[in-house]
Amino acid sequence: MVPTSRPNRPDVSDYSTPARRPTIVDVARAAGVSTAVVSYTLNGRRGVSAATRERVLRAADELGWRPATAARSLRSGPAAAALVVVHDQPFGTRAAFPLDLVTGALQTLGPDTLTLAVHVAGSTAEAAQLMDRWWTERRYAAFVVTGVRADDERLAALRSLPAPAVVVGTAPDGAPATWQHVVLDDGDAFEQVGGFLAELGHRRVAMVAGSERLVSPARRAAALEVALARRGIDLRTVAGDGPERAAAALRPLLAAADRPTAVVTDDDATAGLVLDVARRLGLDVPWDLSVVAGTDSPACYLTTPSLTAVPYPVEELGRATGRALRSALGTGPGRRGPESGPGSDRAPGAEPPSGTVAVGRLVVRGSTAPPPGG
Repeated sequence: MVPTSRPNRPDVSDYSTPARRPTIVDVARAAGVSTAVVSYTLNGRRGVSAATRERVLRAADELGWRPATAARSLRSGPAAAALVVVHDQPFGTRAAFPLDLVTGALQTLGPDTLTLAVHVAGSTAEAAQLMDRWWTERRYAAFVVTGVRADDERLAALRSLPAPAVVVGTAPDGAPATWQHVVLDDGDAFEQVGGFLAELGHRRVAMVAGSERLVSPARRAAALEVALARRGIDLRTVAGDGPERAAAALRPLLAAADRPTAVVTDDDATAGLVLDVARRLGLDVPWDLSVVAGTDSPACYLTTPSLTAVPYPVEELGRATGRALRSALGTGPGRRGPESGPGSDRAPGAEPPSGTVAVGRLVVRGSTAPPPGG
């Protein structure tokens, strides 16, 4: 009697050549379970019965499944980490900053200690799936996440993986104590903006905020609102997620009889858009309207007039990220956890975030002046 094989089970001989190596999908199909169960089993995590675990391990062994070659090298060579970027915010400087961040990180990552690979995904869901697969395949020893979203599936994936992580930004609902955080001191930066505009005499101020999906624009708008409120000034905030939406919000705002005398934006590109809309409406910047860009860049001093802007020290942010990554992997200074808060595992009074990067002084250029009649 010829023994029969399990239905849909790949032939082991299919993987006898390097061109076709088995994946966890093949293991899942052979064992009759989901890829999530395979991931849990191969990572030694709880929640899988002994019988299922044995079946998965037997299938993996029979298929000849092994972690990727790049992953195996982690045990004998420099560790590798993945910077996982989601590119769904094409407007503004911050959408294109990962390479500058890496440039800074490489200054603190020794060539014999760590390597850092950049991967770009089209959505947080896609990025989360990639991270789960890469961790299962032992391809990377840690992950770096930038541009944190309000409902970020990358963070959800990291919570379920025993992977060291560096979050460039603040998790919206707290974070495990094992995560490293690197943050810009936005509060101080936008306190400066509020104080500067108040000293010039502005009493009607508006902000064109960035995407509601991102955590950082809301934090900047809140900091500016608090700074102005302390001086008895109200802040009007309008959404500016993309050029079309920002322009649609700006036209009625700047055409109104009670229009603001100063506009603050979340990034440099939106500030340039404010200059354009103001010019089309016949407003003279800075005498009719002052404009402050929330992110400095070379474009800010190439406009007419050049833009007053909040510094954006992305390379220093990168150096802090490199230090945090070394700490997360145990190759650098002692570990620090994120700030305590709702959902945080860190006890009150413990150490502050891994790295807080000072923004520096506001760069004053030609786009700001006292308000009309001020």
